[in-house]
Amino acid sequence: MLDTSAGKICVVRCIHEEDGKAWIHMSKKTHTNPLSRQEIEKLRKNPYVASVTANTVRFTEAFKALAYEKKGRGVPVAETMRGCGIDPDILGPSRVEGFSYTLNKKARQENGFSDGRSENYRRPPKTGEETVEQRLRQLENELAYTRQEVEFLKKLQAANMEAQKQWESKRRQK
Repeated sequence: MLDTSAGKICVVRCIHEEDGKAWIHMSKKTHTNPLSRQEIEKLRKNPYVASVTANTVRFTEAFKALAYEKKGRGVPVAETMRGCGIDPDILGPSRVEGFSYTLNKKARQENGFSDGRSENYRRPPKTGEETVEQRLRQLENELAYTRQEVEFLKKLQAANMEAQKQWESKRRQK
């Protein structure tokens, strides 16, 4: 069963240890360390934090540039965070390591540390009232996207069933 009510789906290709056969495993992708309300409020007060939710912390471009510059000089990211009033123990090691990895990746990109989601967002931000044509166009795009998702999931399910049949037939032969 596929539950998409919580958002993202993680697709993992697994290899069976005994016979080396592959199968596909799908599971919900959730964060293992959600932030408490007190931690969220503490982080929101920091000027280097652009936004924060229970599962996501976004930092300002200025902080990203500062952290990358200090990282280049050998200063650990956690130490830079402490110096800027952000407690890395609240974030946890996975978020700190993820931020460090993202710094390197973003530094190599054309737009640098800027948050490019506003340009890549599928639906443009609302400016006043939408016209019927705009709403229709947006719904058509959503429908096309949903159809693509359904086709992808069908193919995934078929591949998973095929791999499972092959594995079971091999197992019966033994």
